[in-house]
Amino acid sequence: MNHIENSSISPHLQAERRRLLDAIAEIRKSGEIAPAYYWLTLQVDTKETGKTYEYIKLNLKKPEDTKVKARSLGKPGSERHREWRSAIARRDAIVELEQQIKLVEDLIDRQSVRSKLVLLHQTEQDG
Repeated sequence: MNHIENSSISPHLQAERRRLLDAIAEIRKSGEIAPAYYWLTLQVDTKETGKTYEYIKLNLKKPEDTKVKARSLGKPGSERHREWRSAIARRDAIVELEQQIKLVEDLIDRQSVRSKLVLLHQTEQDG
C-alpha cells in the first residue's frame, strides 16, 4: 500500500488517518496496554458455610496453548483489577482504531488508483 500523501487524494481522508494515528498515540501515552489473548473473568466461590467470595481472574490463552492460564487479581475493584481492566480497554480501543485506519487507508489506496486511471485516460485522449 502506498500511503504517501498525494494531492489527488482527499485531504479529508488524510486528515482522518492522522487523527486516528494521533488518537492511538494518546492512548499509548495514557498507560499500559494489555497484550493480546488476555481477558478478565469473575469467579464466584461459595463455601460450605454459605459465604460467597468473588475474585477477578486474569486469563491467558494463546493460539498455541491447549489450556487457559489464570491468576487471581483479588477482589473486584482491587487496584490490580482496575489496572488490568484499563489496560485491556486501551488495547481494545487501539484495535478498533487500527481497524478504522485500515478502512481509511483502503479508501486512500482506492482513490490513488482511480486518480492514476483518470490521468492515464486523459493522457491517452490528449496524445
